[in-house]
Amino acid sequence: MSLLTVPKTIVGESLKLARLPLDAARSAVGGLKTPSPADRERERAARLREQAEVRERAAEKRQAQANQAAEEAAAETRRQAQQEKRKADQRRREREAKAKKAEAKKKQKAAKSASKAKRADSKAEKAAQLEKLEAKEKSLEAKEEAAVAVREAERLAEAAAAAKEKRKDGNGA
Repeated sequence: MSLLTVPKTIVGESLKLARLPLDAARSAVGGLKTPSPADRERERAARLREQAEVRERAAEKRQAQANQAAEEAAAETRRQAQQEKRKADQRRREREAKAKKAEAKKKQKAAKSASKAKRADSKAEKAAQLEKLEAKEKSLEAKEEAAVAVREAERLAEAAAAAKEKRKDGNGA
């Protein structure tokens, strides 16, 4: 461990301890001699250095706490952003599923409607064929009745001609 790595306060205190026996001896030899202005200035400088170091450590501690609080706030903000993103993704998936379901329902309804229209067309076509067959049947019945009437008319005409012939033969004989 080098001298540069030892904190200044320890060095300052070590110097004070090293000077203490010397200061004690000097005061014993010199009596109650007042410290010289240079000694007072050195002590004042040492006190000011110590106070500055204390303030510096307190400032570093506050800075570390502020940095930690900022990191925690950033982490919380990231967590909230991720949570919001997950929620947005969930809402998007729900909307897509709902749209897909509506699309399927719409297709099913269209297919049902097309099937219904096809059945209606088929029913109408069958009804038209039935009407055509019924008309054909009526036409055949009418032709048959007409043929029966023509045969009856021919038979009556033949019978009338035969009766006329018979009258002629019966009157003229």
